[in-house]
Amino acid sequence: MRRKLFISFIFAGLILVAAFFLIPYKSEPSTEVLGTQVVEIEEYTNNINSSDERVVTHGSRNQKKIALTFDGEMTDGMKDNLLSDRRKGSYDARIADILTQTNTKATFFLTGMWIELYPQVTRDLSGNPLLELASHSYTDSSFDGYCYGLKQIPNDEKKHEAIAITQKLLKDVAGFDNRLFRFPGGCYLQKDLDLVNNAGLKVVHWDISGGDGFNQSSASIEQNVLGNVQNGSIIILHLNGSPTAPKTAEALPKIISELKLRGFEFVKVSELL
Repeated sequence: MRRKLFISFIFAGLILVAAFFLIPYKSEPSTEVLGTQVVEIEEYTNNINSSDERVVTHGSRNQKKIALTFDGEMTDGMKDNLLSDRRKGSYDARIADILTQTNTKATFFLTGMWIELYPQVTRDLSGNPLLELASHSYTDSSFDGYCYGLKQIPNDEKKHEAIAITQKLLKDVAGFDNRLFRFPGGCYLQKDLDLVNNAGLKVVHWDISGGDGFNQSSASIEQNVLGNVQNGSIIILHLNGSPTAPKTAEALPKIISELKLRGFEFVKVSELL
């Protein structure tokens, strides 16, 4: 009898242990839902593969010209939250307003899915002479492996579609032939770079990360930029607004005013190149 009780006790314990590992833990949303902004600034900056001369991370170090860039991210999870009213929006209009009010040029890298959800905003941005638009693939999905937990694009055919669909959206909605591309998360393989180049696109990444993803401190975003910028820098920030980039717009005025006082000229990426 004691032996049977002991065996039963062990069996029950094994079931509890198995259940512990099999039941999913959901204390935080996944990065696939949140986008690539949920990373540490050092990791996000150091991930960039700048060894290939076909990937631009900055302009000339001999001229005081810099480029502000803003990513318009959108994952399947972000879209679901937006359409189900779990999220009020994924665009902070204050950013474009501040750029216009301060006469500051910038480049917006938009995912195709973001364009589909904000077609009129895309048209308005395209019509602003201070701004230029570019491609950030179709969704904020990884071209190479884990890449901050983003869902990976499954094969080269899907990668080609991700590039081609966004090119068509920029043409049909914004009315121009795009020539610039940014990999989601900055992750890619050499064959992905070949794929983008064969589509007639130039890959543009960055050398300065504002670290604005889920950052509740505008002061730290300001310092991330102001403390590291140099001639030719390409600065990456995000235009999605709260909750993914809640303080970007608040940090932007000081970043712009301080850098202009230092003698930097803000240009579009195409002008920096």
